[in-house]
Amino acid sequence: METSDGSLWLYRQLAGLRRLDYRAKILLLAFLGIHVPLIALALWYVFRSSGDWLMLVETLLVTLVATLLGTAATLLALGHMLRPVVLTSRALRAFREGRPHAALPEGYTDEVGTLMADAQHTLQVLSAALHRLSYIDEACDLPNRRHFEQQVAQRIASGQPVVVAALQFDNLPRITHTLDVRHAEEAMRQIGARLREHVAFGDQLSRIGTRAFGCLVGTGEGVAERVRAGLADCAQECPVGAIVVHPMLHAGLAAYPVDATQPAALVDAAISAASQASALAPVALHSPRARETAQERLRLEHELRRALRHDEFILHFQPVVDLQANRVIGAEALLRWNHPEHGLLLPQAFIGAAEGSGLMEPLGLWVLRQACAQLQEWNAGVLPGFRLAINVSGRQFQNPALHQLVMDTLAQYRIAPDQIEIELTETVATADYAHTRRVFTRLRDAGIRIAIDDFGTGYASMSALRTLPFDKLKIDREFVSGVNGLQQSQAICSALIALAKGLDLQVVAEGAETALEVRELAQRGCQLFQGYYFAQPVPAGTLAQNLAAQSHWAPVCAPAHQPLH
Repeated sequence: METSDGSLWLYRQLAGLRRLDYRAKILLLAFLGIHVPLIALALWYVFRSSGDWLMLVETLLVTLVATLLGTAATLLALGHMLRPVVLTSRALRAFREGRPHAALPEGYTDEVGTLMADAQHTLQVLSAALHRLSYIDEACDLPNRRHFEQQVAQRIASGQPVVVAALQFDNLPRITHTLDVRHAEEAMRQIGARLREHVAFGDQLSRIGTRAFGCLVGTGEGVAERVRAGLADCAQECPVGAIVVHPMLHAGLAAYPVDATQPAALVDAAISAASQASALAPVALHSPRARETAQERLRLEHELRRALRHDEFILHFQPVVDLQANRVIGAEALLRWNHPEHGLLLPQAFIGAAEGSGLMEPLGLWVLRQACAQLQEWNAGVLPGFRLAINVSGRQFQNPALHQLVMDTLAQYRIAPDQIEIELTETVATADYAHTRRVFTRLRDAGIRIAIDDFGTGYASMSALRTLPFDKLKIDREFVSGVNGLQQSQAICSALIALAKGLDLQVVAEGAETALEVRELAQRGCQLFQGYYFAQPVPAGTLAQNLAAQSHWAPVCAPAHQPLH
C-alpha cells in the first residue's frame, strides 16, 4: 500500500532505478551534489579567464583531483553511515525467509540507532511468538506434537531406549457436547497439569492430539503397570464449570524400533494402541492389528460420510405387538446401511464409527426426517395414524436444540406428535438426570411419547428414575433371551415388569424369539413384545403389505425353542 506522505516523492522517483540498491542511490545523489557546485565554478572560471589556457588546464586538473579525493572520502563515510540501515534490512529479510540473522546492536539513541534497537526487539518478540505457536499448546501450556516428535528424534539419535506413551482422555468428547469446547479445554488443562506433576509421566509430557497427551516412559519390567498406576492416580474427579467430571484415562505404548522407526510413526503407533484400551485393560501395547483396526475405522468413517452424501442409508421397521389384543400397535424404525460393496449392514457394524467421527447428529437427523416422511406417506394411504419409535443417540440427546429439531420436523411433514415415540437407552437417560428431566418434560408436553430402551443394563438408581417423565420401559434382550430356563433372568424380568406397573408404565420385551420366551413373560404380566418370533425388521413397503394382509397376529404357537428368523 503506498503512503500518501508527499515527503517520499524523491524516493519514489529513484525507486525506478531497479539496478541500483538503496545505498548506491544515496551515493549517486551525494556524488552529484558534491560535483554540481564544482562544475559550475569551473565553467564560470573558463568564461571569465583571460585566455591563459595553461593556467586554465592546471586549475581544472587541480579542481578535478581535489574533487575526486573529497568525493571518495565522502562516499566512503556515507557508505559506513548507511550500514545500520542495510543491516536492519537484511535482518528483516532473513527473518521473513526463516534464515538465521546476526543480532542488531542496541544502545544508540539517534534515529538509526533506535531503528536497529526497535527492529531487534520486534524480531525477538516475533520469534518467541512464532516458536510458541509452532511448539506450544496454548490451552494446556504444554509442548505440542511437533515439539514432542523432535524430542523423540533426539532420544532415538542418542541411542537410548525409547518407549512412547499416548495418554488418552476418552470421555472428553462427551464433556464437549454436554457443556462446550471451553469447558472441555479446561478439563484437558487440569488433567495435563496432573500428568505433568506425576513421576510416571513428567518426561517430555506434551499434548499430541485433541484428547491425547504423549510422554516418554521407562523400559523394562513393569512399565505397563507403572503407567496403569499413574493413570489411576490422575483419574480423580475434577470440577469443570457447574459439574464434576470423572475422567476416563487410557494409555497406549509403542517402542522403538519394534513398533516404528520414525518419530511420527512411533507416536501414531502409541495413539493407535490407546484406542484399543478399555476400562478393564486401561493400558494397551501396540500391535500391527491395532494399527489395522485404526486404519479400518478411518476408512469406515470416510465411507460413512460418503454414504450420507449419496443417500445409502435406509430404514427397516419391526412391529411392536400387543399380545393380549392380538394386534400391532406400532413399530420401531431401525437404521440400515445399503453398502455398495458389502450389502445391507446392521447398526452394530457402523454406529461406533459414526459416534467416534461426530456423524451421529446428522445421521440421527436423517433418521428422524426419513421416519416422518414415511409416516406422512402412510397417513395418506394404508396406515393412517401409525406410530413409530425412533432411537436418539447420546450425542443427539445432548444437543440443546433437540426439542426444536423434533418439532420442526413434525411440522414440516405434518405429523401428529403422538405418532412419534423417542427411545433413549437407560445409560444415556441416567447420565445427567437434570438434563434428561428437562428434555423429557418438553417432549412429553408437546405430546411425544418417551421410552427407555435396553432397560436393566445400566444399573440406574430407581429412586432417581421414578422422577423422570416417560411412558415405556423396554426390557433388554439380554434378559429376554432364554428367560424360560434361567431363574436369574426370570427374577429380573419379574422385578422390571412389577416396577413398570408400579410406575404406571408400559413394558416391552425386546428380542423375543421363541414361544417359550413369550409365554414365560406373558405369564409374568408382560403384554407388549418385539422380536423375530413375531416379525423381522422389514422395509416400509413390506411392513404395509404384511399389515394389510392380516387384521390380527396369530397366538403364539411356534414349536418350543424354534426362533422364526
